Amino acid sequence: MEDVKAKSKISGLAGWAGDVCARVMKSPQFASTLLVAVLVWEFGVLFFEASRKLFSYDELLTFHVSSLQPFSLFWSALKAGVDGMPLGYYLLVRVARILPGDPHVTLRLPSILGYLMTLLGVYWFVRKRLPAFAGLAAVFLITLSPFRGYALEARSYSLLVGFLAISAVLWQRIGEKRFMTPLFALFLTLAVSFHHLAVVVISAFGAAELTWTLLSRRIRWGVWAACVLATFPFFMSLPILLHYRDIFGKNFWSRPSWAAVIWTYGSYLDLGLDSTLALVLIAFFGIVVGESLLRMCRTPGGEGSLDERDFGSPEIILVGGFLYFPAILVVLTKFLHSGYTPRYGWPAILGLVLGSVYLVRSIWLKSSSTYLLVALLIAFAYQGGRDVRSLHEAGSSRVDKRWTSLAELSHSEPNIPVVIGSPFAYLEAAEYSPPELRGRLVEVVDADNATRLVGADTPDKTNRLLAQFIPLQVEDLAAFQVAHQKFILRSANGAYDWFTQYLVERRYHLSLLSKDAGSSLYIAER
Repeated sequence: MEDVKAKSKISGLAGWAGDVCARVMKSPQFASTLLVAVLVWEFGVLFFEASRKLFSYDELLTFHVSSLQPFSLFWSALKAGVDGMPLGYYLLVRVARILPGDPHVTLRLPSILGYLMTLLGVYWFVRKRLPAFAGLAAVFLITLSPFRGYALEARSYSLLVGFLAISAVLWQRIGEKRFMTPLFALFLTLAVSFHHLAVVVISAFGAAELTWTLLSRRIRWGVWAACVLATFPFFMSLPILLHYRDIFGKNFWSRPSWAAVIWTYGSYLDLGLDSTLALVLIAFFGIVVGESLLRMCRTPGGEGSLDERDFGSPEIILVGGFLYFPAILVVLTKFLHSGYTPRYGWPAILGLVLGSVYLVRSIWLKSSSTYLLVALLIAFAYQGGRDVRSLHEAGSSRVDKRWTSLAELSHSEPNIPVVIGSPFAYLEAAEYSPPELRGRLVEVVDADNATRLVGADTPDKTNRLLAQFIPLQVEDLAAFQVAHQKFILRSANGAYDWFTQYLVERRYHLSLLSKDAGSSLYIAER
């Protein structure tokens, strides 16, 4: 009998503790405090990770182009087609470079801030219709997605998504305050200013606004004017974009294809989805959008009849526009004979996350939502532990062992050039190799052979253009062959290394010096 009473007391205490925990977690103060804690944690971790991570090839383009002085030289580099990032982004990066400190941090600060804007944007967007739990779930889904990695890349993809997320929040609240429409125009214009492809996302806002117009039978001229205004940065940059396409479009390194759409969604979900599963997922979200449209058509009362605790039909159309952005982009790039790679479609992460929260919207109104949020919080804490462990293991050193090892191995032949076969690796080696090696580093370029052997000449042409503005040893194939009968070759497995294949075709004698998982080192002689 006493055992039964004891068990009853324990059960009662557990139930009381669970109720208290649920009430605390559902309080607005808890949600706000947890959101701030996540933002502060993410900023701190990303800040320290940025200080230890070396620049990748694309980031080195940002680094070199943004450093050009005077401004006329910088502007000449953009007009020449050295990089496809827009002027607006580079102006922001140039401002960031004014800050004292490590350029590996300062150049990535805009991307970190864009990532934090994304977290705030999805929280506020969901919070408009659903409880704080749902907003926090959207935040955690973003932090656990591969998009987080782009907060540490000195490119504009994170800013693109961040400004679009805030634009969606402002559009959602147009009519509540008079300043919402001008702010919407500002943030949508900034999105296009920092990445040209944001102009395509304006169509999603247009479709959502058209849905709102049909429901309410009113036209918000200010919103349409904001969408038109936001296209101005794109059209102002159009001459540079067309010149860039003329240089790189024919043999661009990544061509659009329908398979790329499927692969894009699989990579965003980080699940390794095969084509069938990804198609099922996309179709499922399409059914949801279609159902919302049908419900909209059958709703006699227009916008005012929508449940204030649920997403309205115009919002679902906007979420669907974000979700299907990669597919729309592939259609456009195929039609315009331009290039496509999955990172161009990152606005889709907003559709995936907001669409997922919408699909399980009934859960957020039940007590069971506590367990789902706790599960996401545990996953976030686990990721945080991995971040701390990785920062501890990385230490304070930022030495690239690839190039220190290359410097040591090349001591045996001190008077001959060191050719880096991969154009990506060449730019990284020129920045991070020991000083005694940098003067010997060479990249050999030839657009025709690059296209014939690896299918693209984009990185070769980019490095050749960049060499007009910074000291790089980029030599044409014919001139290099005349000047050098013997040289050291660092070949790469892939990474657009056409030069190694060319030497094999020409029957050069290649004597192996060393080999690892990603590259091989040879003495090459004619």
